[in-house]
Amino acid sequence: MDPKNSINNFATDIKYALDATTIIAVTDQSGEIIYVNDKFCFISKYNREELLGQNHRILNSGHHPKQFFSNMYRTISKGTIWTGEIKNKAKDGTYYWVHTTIVPFLNELGQPYQYISIRTDITDRKTTEENLKNTLKALATSNKELADIKYALDASSILAITDKKGIITYVNDTFCQISKYSREELMGQDHRMLNSKHHPKSFFQDMWKKIGTGQIWKGEVKNITKDGKEYWVDTTIVPFLDDKGKPYQYVAIRKDITDRKKVEEMILRSEKLALIGELAAGVAHEIRNPLTSLRGYTEFLKDETIEEEKQQYFDILLDEIQRIDFIVGEFMLLAKPKVLKFSDKNVISTLNHIVTFLQTEARYKRVSILTQFDEPSVIVHCDENQLKQVFLNIVKNAIEAMPNGGDIQIRVKKRAGTVLIEFQDQGVGIPKEKVQNLGEPFYSTKEQGNGLGLMVCFKIIKDHKGTIQVESEENVGTTFKIELPTS
Repeated sequence: MDPKNSINNFATDIKYALDATTIIAVTDQSGEIIYVNDKFCFISKYNREELLGQNHRILNSGHHPKQFFSNMYRTISKGTIWTGEIKNKAKDGTYYWVHTTIVPFLNELGQPYQYISIRTDITDRKTTEENLKNTLKALATSNKELADIKYALDASSILAITDKKGIITYVNDTFCQISKYSREELMGQDHRMLNSKHHPKSFFQDMWKKIGTGQIWKGEVKNITKDGKEYWVDTTIVPFLDDKGKPYQYVAIRKDITDRKKVEEMILRSEKLALIGELAAGVAHEIRNPLTSLRGYTEFLKDETIEEEKQQYFDILLDEIQRIDFIVGEFMLLAKPKVLKFSDKNVISTLNHIVTFLQTEARYKRVSILTQFDEPSVIVHCDENQLKQVFLNIVKNAIEAMPNGGDIQIRVKKRAGTVLIEFQDQGVGIPKEKVQNLGEPFYSTKEQGNGLGLMVCFKIIKDHKGTIQVESEENVGTTFKIELPTS
């Protein structure tokens, strides 16, 4: 037999076998149908003339979201084979399901010039699955015990179901409430839309590795809502396996543990404070004793020295000793808080004093301190020295945040029963994820900072029954807002 004829006969046999068992269509690169076999016409109820020159939107049942087809076209346009299940609509309005494989054919440039779709009718199987789901629903509504279990889960848990690729196929009302997304916004998406970027990639890789092998995964996940707020959920993900032992869907049961995590953070912060207090109590006096001697002898040597250059060195030494003493003082405040001496003071006068004190340093660093006070006098019941420490710390930080100079705006606005004091700079700003950690011990945005200064500021304002809020934007600036009760 001629080998060429043998190949032709084999190809003819293959085509006959495919046509007899499979629904086949060929489209050009733009998706226009250029060939359909008899089985395609039979299941779709369209004749060949009605199909040629059309695209597959003629069969769109409206069941799948736009994203479903966008992902499909994105895959095949890259020359990659796509496989999936599609619900189509026949000419007479009936629906049918097909398991579809789309194979791109590439030209010499590696670009698709046509697509061959090979489909199998799975309508009976999908109908059976749907009937099973309906039966379970009916059972749940007719069987009080099952209905109660479902009610309890929906009322107390955050439920979601995804397919094997992680695409969300079901969420309950509690999921929508905590995430701030509507059900329509969630369906067809994956959980990456809730990613708070708190966890490293390896966290989710380990999770997928475990559930991908059919094992249950448990863990705590920090998510982010549609409006940008973070929340924590205790999560259990249960894989559902097919007859081959492979996951075909995942059910995630979550509990909101945001309040618990906040308490844990508060406890951790308290433990840090206690640790600092113990450290301060143990070493502060031991540091201050030699500091007193160092300061005394340094001042003595400076007075005895005539050479101007050496006197500059002594000035540097005294400045550093003063800096160490200041840090030790902050430790001492934590170890043994001072007894607050409250009296009625004019906060405007206190601020003017701080501005005058820092004006020289500010000019040297090309910083202008501008004030905007609505009234000449605002009386606050306070420990003035402690408030001075807060204002001094914030303004000094603002000066340091502007290495190229700029303006610091200090505004005072009197309200009903309170006064709002704002310190606004034009500095480098603070990243959003770091703002919430300001005031924690040993947390600083400065390279050589220890975080104690701001922590003491937060403590002082809290002792004065006030609040501090921080707003910041990188390369724009930072605003500290202090609100205190007025007398």
